[in-house]
Amino acid sequence: MARESSEHNPAPRVCAHCGGRLRRDNTNTLCDPCQRSAHTVELLAPVLPLDFWAEPEMRAALADHDLGKVSQLYRARTPIRRQHMVAELVGFSQAHISRIERGLCEIRLDTVLRFVQGLRIPPHLVDPIGAPYLDGSTAPELPTTVPTHAGHEVGDNMRRRSVLKGLTGAAALVGFSLAGDEDEEALANDDFGRVGEAHAAQLEDAPKHLYNLDYRYGGDTLCDQAAAQLRRANKLLNRGQYSEKVGQRLQVATGELGICAGWLAFDAGRQDQARYCYTEALAAARMANDANLEVHALANMSMQAVALDRPREGLHMAQAAQRVAEQISTPTMDSLLAMREARAWAKLNDGPAARRAMVRARDAFEQRSDDEEKPVWIAFFDEVELAGNEGMCELDTGRANKAASFLELARGKQREGMVRNKSLYTVRLAFATLARRDVTRAIEIGEEALGMVVNEVTSTRTLNELRAFRRQLAQVSTSTAARTFMARFDSTVVA
Repeated sequence: MARESSEHNPAPRVCAHCGGRLRRDNTNTLCDPCQRSAHTVELLAPVLPLDFWAEPEMRAALADHDLGKVSQLYRARTPIRRQHMVAELVGFSQAHISRIERGLCEIRLDTVLRFVQGLRIPPHLVDPIGAPYLDGSTAPELPTTVPTHAGHEVGDNMRRRSVLKGLTGAAALVGFSLAGDEDEEALANDDFGRVGEAHAAQLEDAPKHLYNLDYRYGGDTLCDQAAAQLRRANKLLNRGQYSEKVGQRLQVATGELGICAGWLAFDAGRQDQARYCYTEALAAARMANDANLEVHALANMSMQAVALDRPREGLHMAQAAQRVAEQISTPTMDSLLAMREARAWAKLNDGPAARRAMVRARDAFEQRSDDEEKPVWIAFFDEVELAGNEGMCELDTGRANKAASFLELARGKQREGMVRNKSLYTVRLAFATLARRDVTRAIEIGEEALGMVVNEVTSTRTLNELRAFRRQLAQVSTSTAARTFMARFDSTVVA
């Protein structure tokens, strides 16, 4: 009888969000208060792996601008199951999404851009050039030079390196930003409802998605997207209603997203923006008492300081990071932080101190294990990256032969997809080769780097290092090969 009773009286259904008991006539998974609150919380598209978008059926739909098919596949394969949810993400009505899915709407550039931003579609999979605007016209040709955020300009052939640059340019032409720039006064007046674990999880996943794109393409085009996501995270953090547990996760996730936004700004040459993001993340780490976040912020601030020729500040940041890391250290983390210190010593031209730190970095790295827990921000630091940093230390302390050996390894053995890092170490190898007085080979490597900067990556940091190589080459050689390289560089990149 007990069994029969349990079958006729199943356990009460509870709200998937707050755990409260649901009414019998409520067929939704949320209680009424949570349903009302859900409408006031900004819906965030899930961060999906690149494989999701690169699947043949989805990729074909993206290439054909078949947004109806994109919407249907997206709803079938993600938690965003209903048309009205897609509509909220991309800024249309549910009826309009229905018409798009039925093939009743002409797909215009504005619509493509809304889908890219709202669904977090990797921009390089979508080429909007040629899609018509709302008024029926087509996208004009991008100007022969497109300004970068570092105040320099890159030639028109830079568009060929990826659709990311063209997409951003097209967005600007229609007054639509991939970053989703919102009116600040409107943001200040937003009211938010209940924020739950799902929102925190989405924020925690965002940096990994951005870092993966950064490895492939560089930070120039991604930094605005990251800044927009950071603004949304701060809106949830400051305006939402959440438990203490969720609040802790939001605080840390927002800090990690801030560091990611800072890193992309750093790669894009926006140094003030990067410093601001890092400083805010450091404050968030200390408020949340999160050592991992604090170490990450200090490590990135050290790297930026060294890059901006403030090595003493970079040294202090690296040493502070190591002190904080004592409570959470792993071999890979210890190695990375010791290498940050080594880079600072090398910039200070203290070779012995740099080499002592390099030995510590190498010794720690050799203690790592396969089951070692690696946060997202440490995952990139492998044997190749260690060698690349060793090479830069040797170059800064005047040991060009050793530097070239390390940098050749760093360039030649990059993992698949690490295109920006490969281009960066190619430039640095050109520097080391020039320092060895092998001008002919240095020019050949410089040509290879220029081809990558033109065709494959959007990284002002890499471009600026190549610009410095061009200046140094001009000081040491007037050969035909040197003049040819400089002429090609000057025709591609406006000084």
